[in-house]
Amino acid sequence: MEKEYKNIIFDLGNVLVKLDTDGCMKAFGALGLGQFLDSKTHPESHELMHSLCLGLISTEEFCENTRKLSGLPLSDEQIKDAANKMLVDIPDRKKEKLLQLRSRGKKVYLLSNTLDIHWDYCVSKLFPYKSYGIDDYFDMVFLSQRLHMEKPSPEIYREVVSRTGVKAEETLFIDDLEENCMSAQRSVGWDVFQNKGFDDWLNISQTR
Repeated sequence: MEKEYKNIIFDLGNVLVKLDTDGCMKAFGALGLGQFLDSKTHPESHELMHSLCLGLISTEEFCENTRKLSGLPLSDEQIKDAANKMLVDIPDRKKEKLLQLRSRGKKVYLLSNTLDIHWDYCVSKLFPYKSYGIDDYFDMVFLSQRLHMEKPSPEIYREVVSRTGVKAEETLFIDDLEENCMSAQRSVGWDVFQNKGFDDWLNISQTR
């Protein structure tokens, strides 16, 4: 008999929202930030982004430090708009599937390494569908910048277990990165599905 999960935990990028890294880099390049964002030549920019992902600095502090380090007179909105070129869309079929899972009594959670810049855009622009919004899709949301920890650190998975009480044998975790899946499996015992193709998870039996 096929295993039935009570809890499904989703990643965000390239699982729910389609990402466009090249489009984002082109947008930053158009602002004159292309070379600045090269972590090999400007490791300080990588550290700045990492601090933003962990919620150690605010979006405003990130923008101010980007201006200081680059020497470019850019507005906060220009920087945020370029960053959001990373996010393409969340297809309606995926929003429908999340709603269906909850209507069938599943507990649905989100666990993502993301930025407030990206999260705010997703909430206001990408998740709205008909009369539905972010609170309709998930029982709880776990974000790196709010927890001050990130995947694949074992601590973030343990924090989700602590806050939700999910049992390992009843939980499926869906993420696009192998290291995140393997860490979740090793640290808290969840079953995992690596979403290699954008729509792959839609075709597994637990989400049909």
